Amino acid sequence: MHSAGSLGKVDCDGFLNIVYVQRMRTAADRREVLRVYEEVFGVKPLINPFPCVQLDHHYLRVGDAYIKRNHFQSIKTTSSGLKILPGMRNTLEAAAQCIQQQWLCILVGPTSSGKTSLIRLLAHLTGNVLNEINLSSATDISELLGSFEQYNAYRNFRSIVAQLERYVNEYCSLQLDSCADEFLRERKALIKKWLTFFSNISFGHMSRLDSIDGENWRTCISLLVDVTELLKSDLERHILSVSWSLEDLSKLLMRLHKLQEDTSGHSVPVKFEWASGLLIKAVENGEWIVLEDANLCNPTVNDLHI
Repeated sequence: MHSAGSLGKVDCDGFLNIVYVQRMRTAADRREVLRVYEEVFGVKPLINPFPCVQLDHHYLRVGDAYIKRNHFQSIKTTSSGLKILPGMRNTLEAAAQCIQQQWLCILVGPTSSGKTSLIRLLAHLTGNVLNEINLSSATDISELLGSFEQYNAYRNFRSIVAQLERYVNEYCSLQLDSCADEFLRERKALIKKWLTFFSNISFGHMSRLDSIDGENWRTCISLLVDVTELLKSDLERHILSVSWSLEDLSKLLMRLHKLQEDTSGHSVPVKFEWASGLLIKAVENGEWIVLEDANLCNPTVNDLHI
């Protein structure tokens, strides 16, 4: 096994699916499973090597599998140049069935055989953000789950900006689908503050936040507070089909106010906080995860996958 993709939630059914997939790694294994199926049920299983692929506003259909599409296409998923080839449709349906049932999906094959590209294609077609995590013998559980680290205001700031950016991008995309001119008129204050924030600091250079002077730093946080409050106000006045709620915005405001207190010039005592790992962050954001080269990591990390 060269790599594995992990999608959705794992439950008891998911564990059975893992065993099923692992026992069908070779063509001989698959023929044996089909033979046993016919012997037990008295019916020869029908497997369509070229299942139909259909796409509409709500669902992606691959053969008998249906995956609900996100109403918002993330920026991370709009630049894919992947194509659906006839020979990959059968495997595409198998992966789609696992996702539909919220099973763990294990993809087996030689290097560069298209395993990751298959999952990228499904993520692109369904509008889901895909996080790719490369594993190795040096991978530690803390990298995936997280660990306690010394409190760092800049790390919290980066996390808040990334979260608010997702909210604003989804909000703007949703509104612009209806009427761009009307949206720009009614939400001029929100857009102006958001653009002002980015004029003060580029998100692409977030790793250099420690070089920002104190005044500009406090201005950036104030702008983020204003943007979050405007989003919350609009969500209270209108029914918007977005993935985040008033509760999410309230929690974000609490984090921003706490950050304002920590950066107000008073000394902050040394303390530790939980910093979520890559796996936990993806799960919290409702994003997909693919674990590359899962067979190379040590057994303790593999136990976590199961």
